[in-house]
Amino acid sequence: MKLRKAFTLIELLVVIAIIAILAAILFPVFAQAKEAAKKTADLSNVKQITLGFMQYVTDSDDVFPIAFGANNGQWMWNYNHYFPDNYPNGAGTDGAYAIRNVISKGSWANVIYPYIKSLGLYAGPGLPVVTTGASNASLTPGRQKGNVTYTYNGLLMAYGASGMAAPASLPMAWAGRGKAAVQGAALANPALICDQPNLPCRYVPFVSGCSAAVNGQQSAMFVLAGSMWVYGKGANFAMADGHAKFRNLGMQINPANTDASKDPYTGYDAAGFPGFYWWDGCHAWLFRPDYENPNSG
Repeated sequence: MKLRKAFTLIELLVVIAIIAILAAILFPVFAQAKEAAKKTADLSNVKQITLGFMQYVTDSDDVFPIAFGANNGQWMWNYNHYFPDNYPNGAGTDGAYAIRNVISKGSWANVIYPYIKSLGLYAGPGLPVVTTGASNASLTPGRQKGNVTYTYNGLLMAYGASGMAAPASLPMAWAGRGKAAVQGAALANPALICDQPNLPCRYVPFVSGCSAAVNGQQSAMFVLAGSMWVYGKGANFAMADGHAKFRNLGMQINPANTDASKDPYTGYDAAGFPGFYWWDGCHAWLFRPDYENPNSG
């Protein structure tokens, strides 16, 4: 009678140890490959957003779209706008429903939507969905709330394309919400501060000072919904000349200063959240359309 051969306990433990080592080596590689695939898909989304803006500009005598709407003549620059504007069917628990219902057609996201025709292109692939006040409006049956990662450079609001100093390095759209997709809400970031009602809202460059008493003399950037390390340690940007690219962000934490010609923010922490943004005393530095940026793209 033949005896069957079997693994000894030591041999089994060796095999298990080898499998564990291989898993420890391969799992990070798989995770990096998955992240790289998401980053590539996100770049494709950003490129489609870029094309939507460019087509709008072509059809609008080379003038960029407005960033936000107005309510009774008052520009609502610091409000989330519904996206798409036809999804709400009542206030739900949104306390600003009456205002948002009026202004949302003026949101950049709704203005360029006819050129994009896909809600899914507004959100970064695989990013967590977060909610805000605008997310709480009631949903019209058969409609869908769009999730939005990208924001518009609001300093380009109604700005002539021919007036840009360096379109190849001027961000037009970017992941201005951070590593998140905000449910049903779009925002311009940065946004022009336009508090004077019934007056135009246009970018006014810094000369010797600025005041909120004049529309467009100042701009503001909003708190992020997630880390600026959207994919890896950076995010994709759409430039005003029509191309899109990935930029590393917050690569230098100590000392805290970043390159102001490439990174909107500075003072990053270890999780990729910035503490400050670069500005010239009036406007967000990197987003100024008259900025002759030494960075080529």
